[in-house]
Amino acid sequence: MSEGAGEALTSRLQLLLEQEGRLEGELHRLEESLSGLRDIDLVLSLASAQLAVCVEVMATPSLREPWAARVSEKARSALRLVEGLLAENVSEDQRGLIQSDSRYAEVRQRLQEFLLAGGAGLLEPDSPGARSRRILSRTVVSAVRKFTGADDRYVPLDLEDYPPLVRKVLLFLFPVFVREHPQPPPYGIEEGQEVTCSAPRMKLPLSQAIFYLENEVIPALEKQLSDRPGDPGIQEELRRNRERAQYLRKLRFFPRSTPVLLEHGFYTDGMTGYTADGELLVPVQLPVSFRSGTNLDRVMEQVRMEVVRRIAGRGVSREIDRQYHWLRSLESGVRGSSRTASMKLDTAWAYRVLKQEVPFLGRLSDKMKFVELAEQIRVAGGTAERRVDRMIEREGAPGISLRQT
Repeated sequence: MSEGAGEALTSRLQLLLEQEGRLEGELHRLEESLSGLRDIDLVLSLASAQLAVCVEVMATPSLREPWAARVSEKARSALRLVEGLLAENVSEDQRGLIQSDSRYAEVRQRLQEFLLAGGAGLLEPDSPGARSRRILSRTVVSAVRKFTGADDRYVPLDLEDYPPLVRKVLLFLFPVFVREHPQPPPYGIEEGQEVTCSAPRMKLPLSQAIFYLENEVIPALEKQLSDRPGDPGIQEELRRNRERAQYLRKLRFFPRSTPVLLEHGFYTDGMTGYTADGELLVPVQLPVSFRSGTNLDRVMEQVRMEVVRRIAGRGVSREIDRQYHWLRSLESGVRGSSRTASMKLDTAWAYRVLKQEVPFLGRLSDKMKFVELAEQIRVAGGTAERRVDRMIEREGAPGISLRQT
């Protein structure tokens, strides 16, 4: 390779790094200003840019060794970005939207180029040390035992035992927990009984609701009105949505300085009216349909959250520890917490990081393997931690791929 070609290649790598930095900055600003909103095109573009940098480095022999750690980090980050999109709990009518995006095909092509250039070895995780294995085995066993016990057999409060006035007070004060003529146990949804639920509206963080109205709803109505000038129905709907957007922009609220420590999702949203980061939730006319999930889905998610929160800051994963310490710092603002940083951790992201570093933990997201693991822990009794430790040690690296469907 001539010197001129080497200079051209270095210049190209610099351009790719600048593009990656720009996309990363845009994605960070969007998530910060719009309460974690994710732009599919932007996320896929960033993943593609990161893999493009990796491919370029692999094509330059003089850079392979000094850039090995950076390439490994960028390639893993790109895979987590795409996996995070594929794992999002999107509306059922939007399933397959990501896989049909042209940028997704571009990411798959870049990943294939990286693997063919010899990058597979850089994606293989390092074996966790003995201390990390002990922490992980103890944490996994404890979490599985904590959440796999039957929790759907409790006997509901029988209001028939109370006088009418007391019943009214209990129903008023505890509308979620107290019901007249409650359904007997067991509760929840078992495997094979999952249903699809739908609703004509959903709740969004205030910033996302304003963004949706101003960038999706109002422009669409303006286009409809230009196609059908004078249509009174469209004019009225456009007026109402403009007034709604203006009203939301004028809303002022005081974020919770110490949020109620509930799990992310339904309970945080439904019982507090705020997101986990303390932003007000408002209803928006946006139809949504979603799968109900099952008891097993719930238990697996609880175990995953318990594991990543208990290992945060303990030297098992440098990347999770870095995020954990940032959440504890003043720089994190309302998104962090100096006292309960682990409760503010993005557990879905942290689990993806941990699964890349410790392939054994992929069992916590596979129903058949999770049930098998839970049974092994139950049968093993006092030797469960040693057995899990050995399983972590001998677990091989996972296959590297992006799902096509």
